[in-house]
Amino acid sequence: MKSIGLKSAPPIKRLLWPSIILVALVTQIPFILTIYYSFLDWNLMRPDKGAKFVWFANFKAIFMGSEFYTVLGNTFILTACTLLLCLVFGLGLALLMNRDFLGKGLLRTIFVAPFFVMPAVAGIVWKTAILNPNFGITAYFAGVLGQDAVDWLGSYPLQTIIALVSWQWIPFFMLIILAGLQSVPKDAMEACMIDGASTFQRFIYVVIPHLLRYIEVAVLLGLLFIMQTFGEIYVTTSGGPGYASTNLPFYVYRVGFKGWDIGGASAIGVVIVIITLILLKYLFKFLRRTFRGELT
Repeated sequence: MKSIGLKSAPPIKRLLWPSIILVALVTQIPFILTIYYSFLDWNLMRPDKGAKFVWFANFKAIFMGSEFYTVLGNTFILTACTLLLCLVFGLGLALLMNRDFLGKGLLRTIFVAPFFVMPAVAGIVWKTAILNPNFGITAYFAGVLGQDAVDWLGSYPLQTIIALVSWQWIPFFMLIILAGLQSVPKDAMEACMIDGASTFQRFIYVVIPHLLRYIEVAVLLGLLFIMQTFGEIYVTTSGGPGYASTNLPFYVYRVGFKGWDIGGASAIGVVIVIITLILLKYLFKFLRRTFRGELT
């Protein structure tokens, strides 16, 4: 019996066109405009000059400026250190949460809670209630110990941002690694125990190889989101002192909304997109290896 529905149904690729068109309108048109603006010398504080086409002058100015390399270094330091801290503490908390003990559900909820706090709110709480050198929690304990309070945001701005962002993203790593721990094959663990393997040997030769795919996904997704850190910097240090805690997304804000340099900010945005595309290339490369070539 012939099916009329199957014969008259459009190809599956035809069904993708509405979503492709929508994504193109939402993402590609703004990106094309950003590329166009990056070739303009356009400062909103100088309407008398207008917008002049200067080709690659904005990109040249970016790469000739020393602050760009400071910001680029801050971005990579922030991302790398945060990923390392999230991986280490996320693995430790996941191992803890993989055990049965009284109050496990409550403790898991407490550990996950920071991930659901808005970045700006978390930054304000850390800046005022925890790290304030006059009435913050750290100032109180410094006084109890007979020490002078430390202005963490002023003296160690980038390190403080790393700690704040790590505090927010550790639960994300913990949840993904915990899912991996709970899927470790029990028969493999039992076979290792029968063969006389110690707890450390079972962890190194069974648990870690099984967790690699989960760790890769956590690190690569965390990499993309942590590179976009903005709210924490905006409400705490505002990128200062100087450019000490400015990363690439906040650098775009400083150039575009404080310097009103539309061309320069657009050029930095294009550079960020290029860096992100390079990271995405390796992201999909690792995902193909993780899922054994299922992605093509």
